[in-house]
Amino acid sequence: MRNGIRWAALVMMAAVPCLQAQDALATIKAAEYALGMIRGPQRIDAINTMEVWGIGMNYNFGQAYHADGPWPAFKIEYHASYSYRTPAMRVDITRSNPDGELQGGGLPLAAPQRSIQVVNGLFAWNESVPGGGFIKGSTATPTPGALKDRLLQMWTTPHGVLKAAERAAKDARVSTAATFTPANSGPSVVNAVTFPLDGPLAGIDVKMTLNAKNQVERVETMSDNPVLGDIVTETTYSDYKDLGEIATDVMFPAHIVQKQGGFPVLDLTVTKVDANNPYVVFPVPDNVENGPKTEPPVKVETTKVADGVYYFTGGSHHSVAVEFNNYVALLECPLSEERTLAVIAAVRAAIPKKPIRYAVVTHHHFDHSSGLRACVAEGSTIVTQTLDKPYYEKVWAGPRTIRQDAMAKSGKKAVIEAVDEKRVIGDGKHSVELYHLAGSNHIDSMLIAYLPKEKVLVEADVYTPAAAGAPTPPPTKEMLNLWDNIQRLKLDVQQITPIHGRLVTMEDFKKAVGK
Repeated sequence: MRNGIRWAALVMMAAVPCLQAQDALATIKAAEYALGMIRGPQRIDAINTMEVWGIGMNYNFGQAYHADGPWPAFKIEYHASYSYRTPAMRVDITRSNPDGELQGGGLPLAAPQRSIQVVNGLFAWNESVPGGGFIKGSTATPTPGALKDRLLQMWTTPHGVLKAAERAAKDARVSTAATFTPANSGPSVVNAVTFPLDGPLAGIDVKMTLNAKNQVERVETMSDNPVLGDIVTETTYSDYKDLGEIATDVMFPAHIVQKQGGFPVLDLTVTKVDANNPYVVFPVPDNVENGPKTEPPVKVETTKVADGVYYFTGGSHHSVAVEFNNYVALLECPLSEERTLAVIAAVRAAIPKKPIRYAVVTHHHFDHSSGLRACVAEGSTIVTQTLDKPYYEKVWAGPRTIRQDAMAKSGKKAVIEAVDEKRVIGDGKHSVELYHLAGSNHIDSMLIAYLPKEKVLVEADVYTPAAAGAPTPPPTKEMLNLWDNIQRLKLDVQQITPIHGRLVTMEDFKKAVGK
């Protein structure tokens, strides 16, 4: 008898995963039916492609004007096309300046800015379209590093996430909760389905929440960010309608809001949807198919600017190292841990046997601060503007369960020192004067660096010199503001080593600002 009870218990335990898979598949199928994805008594898959048009706002992630503030906004015209069988996606967005005050990274735009991002199978690329055309005359630039993000974007759309969930139904988990609606109408049961993705996205789990009508209401995924650590990308879908020009019973949300890092990155009002257009096809260009399959290795080039002053270039973001008697100060640790570790290796080669005591960050925008934790692992003290110090202390204290970066592995705690309006790092051999750049609309906590002995200025983002021989564009407000600050601080600048662009003289800058 006792053996019989034990055997029955084992049978029940073995059946639990099967029952869970059946519950998950039934829940997913009910949601597919609610969105018009399956038709007829045989419940045949009725959605192969989808096109979506809309207007709204797009936000520049990691480029806030105030530390811990919302991402700066742009108006957008939006057109996305999805082919689920391939799988493939093409997102065409035209951004323009928002109404009101223009503050934060990327603002203002000199003219509307068009971005076309494509993924097809295992290939990702950007399209550059001269004259605003659609496909004819476009050029393709391979972007293998964007592959996973774009596939994830496609498989977290309302119809895409259901197709992905159905593929993973045997490994999916269903949870239910009761929500109360107004007017004492009682509780409604809401289902959430959590499942793993496959292929290039293996290792990523998706949580899909369905509303009381079995419509996809929210999709959540978690990823790693070098500044914020573990972050949730949350996309909410609401106000489902048949938005086709001809009624098709395919339901699509009229309002989409996506958040990252706690703030919106997209707020879209959908104006039109077209399902099953047979011309939604994006052939992989030859140069993409035959091009690199991974991002190129980090390249660092070293230029000696003056005695004990080195300029590290080779990419889009540069760094400057200044040698002192017993240590080094590194100005800027940008882009990523990989980039910063490569720069640190270049510093060691140029200035051997001296530790990097200070790592100075010009501002908190993510493309300029994503390598700072590698500098902490190196034993460097982080030097930042006063307004940014609490921000780093807060975000670096958050969980980092997805990826253990160099700082986490080292076990070292960050030492952060603040610059209010001015600070000098020096030892008699060299000195670096750090100043808070007043009046910038790019960011409220920008630092610039001045080397008085060498008469060299180091700045980021407010002045990016044009390529040698290129026409000089009209001066921007940030360039004029930099000029005003140089005069206010009475800095005798002879050379500028920008974090973006190329080495230039003060005469070049004078011409650029029309002085």
